[in-house]
Amino acid sequence: MFSVSPVPEVVYSYRSQKCDWRTIPDSPARSYRREDGSLVLIASHFRNRIFEGLNFDDLRPNCGVVSQGAESVDPSEFDDRYWIQSLIPLGNGRILALASEEYSGLRHDGVCSKGRDKPACWYLSIVGLEANDRDFSFRLLPRDRRLIAGSNRTFDTSVNAAGFLTVTNAVFEGDYAYFIAWTEDAAEPGPRGNCLFRAPRSDLVNGWQVMSKGRFVAPPDPYPGNGLRPVQATCDRLGGADMSGKARSLVWLETKQMWMVVWSTRVDGVGGVYYATSPDLKHWSSSAVLVSLEPFWGTEKTGAFYDYPSVIDHASTSPIFQSAGDEFYLYLTRLNWQKKRNTMDRDLVRFRVNIN
Repeated sequence: MFSVSPVPEVVYSYRSQKCDWRTIPDSPARSYRREDGSLVLIASHFRNRIFEGLNFDDLRPNCGVVSQGAESVDPSEFDDRYWIQSLIPLGNGRILALASEEYSGLRHDGVCSKGRDKPACWYLSIVGLEANDRDFSFRLLPRDRRLIAGSNRTFDTSVNAAGFLTVTNAVFEGDYAYFIAWTEDAAEPGPRGNCLFRAPRSDLVNGWQVMSKGRFVAPPDPYPGNGLRPVQATCDRLGGADMSGKARSLVWLETKQMWMVVWSTRVDGVGGVYYATSPDLKHWSSSAVLVSLEPFWGTEKTGAFYDYPSVIDHASTSPIFQSAGDEFYLYLTRLNWQKKRNTMDRDLVRFRVNIN
């Protein structure tokens, strides 16, 4: 169905363009067309920065940090570290961002014992922020409106991994906006997997619900405040066991009249970017390999590794690039572990993709 160019284009070079040693693409790339026609691209680290330009060949890193968590020791604040991963226009130059927020008890003195590795004391949530499209300086929403989705349990030191993490780009269909997030909560109907969220266009800030047993309900909120009881909810796992990786990017394929989601994984020893398709975002096809590129986890080898896939059609008329024609780009983070592993040397690259 797809043909992928064998050689990627470099969008951002860590060695020649970094602002500091932490300027790395650590999330899937998202692009946004401002009302004045200029472009912004974000592939955020927890020190969230943007790329700006007049077009996709003109994008350059802006070294200013547009948003950063307070690294609060209180897990109920949902303000430790966060990665902006979805951009939603609200009108009049306002933008809602959805971010993957990570509370790590290992980072805070006296919370969890040192020497333990993730997923120990790893407490995860999806939070909302707002900015204008001129400077993209995102600020967390007030605490009573901040949490989009949390865990079904409050934090304690026995937590391993709990809650939601990593958000696809949001897309619009009919009267609703949608995104997919990955849950780590172990509860029926399954321990881990991708879950579908939606909100009405009339309430994109506070109206998010998660699909549970085929209908949409309020998502988990372990710390509702104001004397309210915690909200618990299970969510339907999209695609079942076949969708085995964290969904990273959603796009509407115009000529195929279907949605496509992509993720990185390794199946039976074969690493690559996989995809599935859907007519309605709820029912998904079997997965298939889009391109064989090794992810960095699950191996001790050195070399070039790829993760955080995102589909962007430069010619899309959507301000959030939610649609794609017969030709588009697959954006990826390339980890350059040629001589040793776990260096910060990461580039943002893109492969040209054609629909056969």
